[in-house]
Amino acid sequence: MKLIDITRPLHSRMPVWPGDTTTEFSFVAARAAGYSCNVGQLRLSLHAGTHADAPLHFLDDGAPIDALPLETYIGPARVIDARNRATLTVDLLEPYDWSTTPRVLFRTDCWHDPDQFPLGWPSFDPELPAWLGARGVKLIGIDFPSVDQFSTDDLPMHHALGRAGVLLLENLDLHRVAAGIYELIALPLKIRGGDGSPIRAVLRVGEKT
Repeated sequence: MKLIDITRPLHSRMPVWPGDTTTEFSFVAARAAGYSCNVGQLRLSLHAGTHADAPLHFLDDGAPIDALPLETYIGPARVIDARNRATLTVDLLEPYDWSTTPRVLFRTDCWHDPDQFPLGWPSFDPELPAWLGARGVKLIGIDFPSVDQFSTDDLPMHHALGRAGVLLLENLDLHRVAAGIYELIALPLKIRGGDGSPIRAVLRVGEKT
């Protein structure tokens, strides 16, 4: 069995959304200081690094992360090569049958420096959410910080995907992943009332088409 890790590492001083909580990892106890064990402490935003958005992130009455179905985050997924595309459009997806792969991950490689927050990323065609929902796609993943643009305050794409019943993974690392079909395993933490969660996302290699 081969697994491809598509998770960005969590660490102190990692790039986060400007203005969000800075990620800090440290040891509050260390064997080198005379303690019997090492004990680490992590402070971070629920949207730091590779993470899942819950509907509560953009809707006051949206479902929290601990209420979402785990089966959405495990199963067949198709990776789409969308490099050099300024806009992610329906024509990228039309050639494929989505009845057996209800998850889509977009590889754009637009996050060039892992230590710097990206200056820009592709946008989504407004027609895409309804198109995905009509074909039973229940989860999308992206390799950049948000399905909305940095300059957007009202999160129109988050809302459109939510209306279509599509859940979100953001900040994946897909730079080593070829287009094709894989098994996605990307479980969120069980954070009671959380508006999102860090995840450890992997792809189990299967048939590529």
